[in-house]
Amino acid sequence: MTNRSKIYCFRASYEPTIGLDIHHLPDWLSVAVNWQGYRISTLPWIANVACLLGNLQVEDSSTGWKSYLESLGFQDVTPISCEDFYEDTLYC
Repeated sequence: MTNRSKIYCFRASYEPTIGLDIHHLPDWLSVAVNWQGYRISTLPWIANVACLLGNLQVEDSSTGWKSYLESLGFQDVTPISCEDFYEDTLYC
């Protein structure tokens, strides 16, 4: 696995999912909920360490992270630009 330095941002459906426990997700993910569903971003400074320790194996791409999120139980995962992701907090 290469050194990660990019944050990936996603939206996912707020559909109830069997097996998804929003309160026990890995530390390398930041997850919030709003009217659009789940808002998920990767935290590369934590993911780098997890990869080095062998606790995380994921392809470092938007597609790789999308597949990983779906394996955790998120539904309708859609990559979005991080600019759009953080847009509502830019003016606070």
